[in-house]
Amino acid sequence: MALLWAALNVVIAYLFVTNAFVAKTAIKEGLPAQAALLLGGALIAVFAVALARQSLRILRAPGAAEG
Repeated sequence: MALLWAALNVVIAYLFVTNAFVAKTAIKEGLPAQAALLLGGALIAVFAVALARQSLRILRAPGAAEG
C-alpha cells in the first residue's frame, strides 16, 4: 500500500514541477507561485522516494520488521 502511495505522490510531484514552468502560472500568479510549486513538488518527490525505499527495504527483509 505504501508503494502505491509513493507512486501517486511521484505523479503529483511531477504535476507540481511541470506546472511551475507553465506560462499561465508566471502571468497570473508570479514568481512566488512558481517557486512554491517547484519547491513543493521537489519536497513531495523526495519524501515519496524515501517512503518507497523504506517500503522496499521492509519487503526485502520481512523478519526485520517484526523486531
